[in-house]
Amino acid sequence: MDEQMEREICTPEPANGWQNLKKAIKSKIFDDEYEKRLYCEMRKKRRTCKTPTDDLSNEIPRCLIKRPSLILNDEILDFNRNIYQSIQSSTPSTDEFELSDFEDDEDIKEKENTCQEQYLRSCEKYHVVPVSRFYRQLEGNSVILKNHQFSKSEFKACAVALMCNGTVTHLDIEGGQIGAVGMSHLSDLIYHTDLLVELNLTKNDIGRKGLILLEEAMDKNLKLKGLNLSDNNINGDDCDIIRQIMEGDNMLQSLNLSHNIICNLGGQHIARGLVKNDGLKVLNLSWNRITGNGAAAIGYALAKNSDLEVLNVSWNGFEHGGAHALAHGLSQNTCLKELDVSSNRIGQSGVAKLMKGVEVNTTLEALKIADNPIRTSDTFMVLLTLEKHEKLSYLDFGNQPVTDEFEQKVSEIQMEKKLVVKYGKIIRNPNPRKKDGDDTMYISGDPLLVLLEFTRMKKIHILDMFRAFDTDGSHSISWEEFGQGIEHNKLPIRPSDIDKIIQSIDINMDGQVDFSELVIAHKEHTRKFEKLTARGKDVFQRSEVGIINERLRKWFADSCLSKNL
Repeated sequence: MDEQMEREICTPEPANGWQNLKKAIKSKIFDDEYEKRLYCEMRKKRRTCKTPTDDLSNEIPRCLIKRPSLILNDEILDFNRNIYQSIQSSTPSTDEFELSDFEDDEDIKEKENTCQEQYLRSCEKYHVVPVSRFYRQLEGNSVILKNHQFSKSEFKACAVALMCNGTVTHLDIEGGQIGAVGMSHLSDLIYHTDLLVELNLTKNDIGRKGLILLEEAMDKNLKLKGLNLSDNNINGDDCDIIRQIMEGDNMLQSLNLSHNIICNLGGQHIARGLVKNDGLKVLNLSWNRITGNGAAAIGYALAKNSDLEVLNVSWNGFEHGGAHALAHGLSQNTCLKELDVSSNRIGQSGVAKLMKGVEVNTTLEALKIADNPIRTSDTFMVLLTLEKHEKLSYLDFGNQPVTDEFEQKVSEIQMEKKLVVKYGKIIRNPNPRKKDGDDTMYISGDPLLVLLEFTRMKKIHILDMFRAFDTDGSHSISWEEFGQGIEHNKLPIRPSDIDKIIQSIDINMDGQVDFSELVIAHKEHTRKFEKLTARGKDVFQRSEVGIINERLRKWFADSCLSKNL
């Protein structure tokens, strides 16, 4: 008997309140005061049975409305009045309340008073055409109406039906454009019922007023776990409401705020919410123009958050400052498992800083760093960090090109631990490398610095050098053309160092060097040279550029090289 009671108590709530009442009556188990009062009221009405059913409008007990709605009260009252009348009309004439009557009557009246019937009545009342897709889905657990633009009355009729429903837990009205008015009806549903678990409000333009209504409703809701507010034109000023939702007393575990206009101010609001939040597991902030102080605030907030497991900040502008803050947050965070920083303009220095935080972190399992301006040497550095990390097993570089050495290293790591790495094409050298030959012919040191300092000292115009190297006129220099140009012009650079030069200059990582990339490298070298010389002769001579400069002077003297290329 105890096992039977346990099964009945643990069984999910049935399709409507009438079936739930029958079950409670049969088992003599009342889960709450509502069912007990309703049962007693039915017995009282049956025994006194002196009032005609037509005059019941003033005698419907308030207990029939379990959660009275502020906006939809009249509609719900009508719905419960119909249920009550059906109960009275089917009441037995004997004094004893026979449970068998519920078993024998196969819910003929129930079918007439389902939430679908209520939806049709509401549509008739508000003079709207019923939405067939919505009507059919009322019997299931999910209602999906993507890109169906509701009118005000149309969505109110839907909200009435959902208020009377006991099965729908997932509601997806993406692209519905319900606005603040529709949000007032939906927030009423959230406030007074604990049915919805997942809610998708993408592209509904609910505005600040809608956010306020949503925040008030969620304070009273203990079931909603997933909320999607993507593409609702939420700006930085509106994020103070988002912060209140994050700090509120609710059960929210997943929040999607992607494709809004959160910017710096909104990022700071969300960061404060993250610090005080203790339930959110997944947060999506992609495509929100978050830069500067907003990005830094989110990064630092990770240090104090103890629940967030997935953070997506892709397609923003975190850059070096945001990467520095994320590194700090990761070094102290003990819960984050997945981080997506794709397309954030994080360069070489930012990636190096971020990896220091990843190296200290002990919980991170997946890192997405695609579409950032990094070089093949940076990808290898990230891979080496991953090799030392205990739990990190997923790495996404997107379409980032890598070298043969990177591919070989991935294979070595995969033999020791489970690892998934996504990357772009592999830059291979189709031709065998030539031997370097006599070491006295070359200058030791960074080959790119040797090349750029050589052109500066010999006063070679960068365009002339590019034309000399670009033998096929393709406006780009391949590995083979670079080698031929160095050999033909007798530059003091080893053939084995050509890969290093191309990797250092090649910004778009296509395995070739175009003119703009060569100009950028030349300008950076010129600024570096001028800055060092401005600090004094001693500082310049001790620097790497000064050392290569001195070696080139000796090489010129030994070679008796006096002509330009």
